[in-house]
Amino acid sequence: MKNELKPKKDDGFFLYVLPAFFLGMAGYSLFMLEFDPIALFMAVPFTLMALGFHFKQKGNLKVVALNVPGSSQNFQICLEEIEKQNWEILESTDNSEIIVETKRTWRSWGELVTIRFEEDNIYINSRPSPYRKSSVATWGKNKININIIRSALGCS
Repeated sequence: MKNELKPKKDDGFFLYVLPAFFLGMAGYSLFMLEFDPIALFMAVPFTLMALGFHFKQKGNLKVVALNVPGSSQNFQICLEEIEKQNWEILESTDNSEIIVETKRTWRSWGELVTIRFEEDNIYINSRPSPYRKSSVATWGKNKININIIRSALGCS
């Protein structure tokens, strides 16, 4: 299993578009201000923002291995916990994958939680939902979502 999810079409904004915009702004400020010290002073923050947005979104796509077998019993436990949390199931493939969207809270607009079941392990990812309003951070909500599934499965 790869250690990150394949980006969806809607992930492209924070992964490619916004970083390209900030790199363009850095290049524009360097070019228009003819490479003087003020141009460098303006270009550095734009470049850092471009790198920050890109790598934060790459980090949002990482999966966590729960070190629990992906049995049909664990699949049912996850479905029960999802129902208990009132998360909306977007996609469910029998005993192999569940994709859910959480509700909006004061911390975030909602997260997309992907749970993949393999014979020897369960992999989970929680990230800002690309189907809702754009956001980069969820103020700890991703970790909370992963811990909810972890505790339901009885792992620490």
